[in-house]
Amino acid sequence: MPTDQQYGASIRNETTLFANWPPNAPREIGDFGRVNGALFEFFGHLNPEEIEMLGSRESPSPVGYDIMIKSTRSLNAHLSAEAKAKVADGKALLEIKFTSEKGVVFAAPSVTITEIASLQALGHMLNKRRLEGNWDTDHAVVVQVSKADSATILLSNQEGAGIDFEVAANAPVNAQLVAKLDAGASVVDSRGVGIKIIGEGPLTPLFKLAYLKRRIFGDPKIVYREALAPNSPNDPEIHEVDDEYVLAVL
Repeated sequence: MPTDQQYGASIRNETTLFANWPPNAPREIGDFGRVNGALFEFFGHLNPEEIEMLGSRESPSPVGYDIMIKSTRSLNAHLSAEAKAKVADGKALLEIKFTSEKGVVFAAPSVTITEIASLQALGHMLNKRRLEGNWDTDHAVVVQVSKADSATILLSNQEGAGIDFEVAANAPVNAQLVAKLDAGASVVDSRGVGIKIIGEGPLTPLFKLAYLKRRIFGDPKIVYREALAPNSPNDPEIHEVDDEYVLAVL
């Protein structure tokens, strides 16, 4: 599986949300496009008047993500002579190691959520577009975005990959530390790490999608479109539109 699809599938399994790709790509409520495997392909954006009609609401407090997939991290204060040559006195090495070419580090300790206030209104809006011949039912719409003040996202591309950072000797080894690292100042060594987003922000790394789905007679849960099924860990949240269509949120 390509690196991008592997990352998308791994993060979706951990969070039930879609992962932005690349992780620092712009992503907004009202973006629409197709789902390709575990990833979203941007095609366009709803017009501002439509988005304003739907309204929005924000989470009252942030949430944190600290995801380590086939990876470990540890603080090494007892350095070898070789390591000491790379690190200033009084500093330690934060060592992140990957046990697989499919390893992921996703550290985002302060994430706020913004979402569409009325999914019912979105369903009716998309259905109106469909009836006017102005909507492709293969398209999904971004209905929720998760914004990180600062994040570090690392993807390995080989078993045994790793990356070392210079940090304070008494630093707590947590998501806050990892997300606040500086790529220019703290990276000591890197091997086999394919994607490096280190201490960057703000980012929009996670989001939710919704799409119009034709009802299937006698099936109250609605069956996924085949393209979405492999990467949909939960049943979709269904919102009524009319006798023929519903809005499914994934």
